[in-house]
Amino acid sequence: MRTNESQENIVVLSDIRDGRRRALSPYGPVRAGLTTLPSQRTIEGENEVRLTELLNSLESAVATLESKSYTALDTLVIAIEGARAALLAGTQDTTGTNE
Repeated sequence: MRTNESQENIVVLSDIRDGRRRALSPYGPVRAGLTTLPSQRTIEGENEVRLTELLNSLESAVATLESKSYTALDTLVIAIEGARAALLAGTQDTTGTNE
C-alpha cells in the first residue's frame, strides 16, 4: 500500500510542478519562456493612444461644462431682469396711489 500512495503523491507533485511552470496570460496558461514582451515602441504607442483618448474625453467634458455654465448664466440674467422689472413695477404702483 505504501507503494501506491507514494506513486500517487509523485503524480500529484508532478502536476503541481507543471502548474507552477506555466505563466498566466489573458489567453490561458502559457509555458514560461515562450512569451515575448512587447517592444518599448509598442508600449509607447499604446500609451500615446490612451493619452489621446483621455485628452479628447477631457476636452469634451470641458466643452459640456462650458455650455452648461453659459446656459446657467443666461438663466440668471433673465431671472435678474425679471426681478428688476417686478420691483420697478411695484415701486411705480405705490407712488402713483399716494396722489
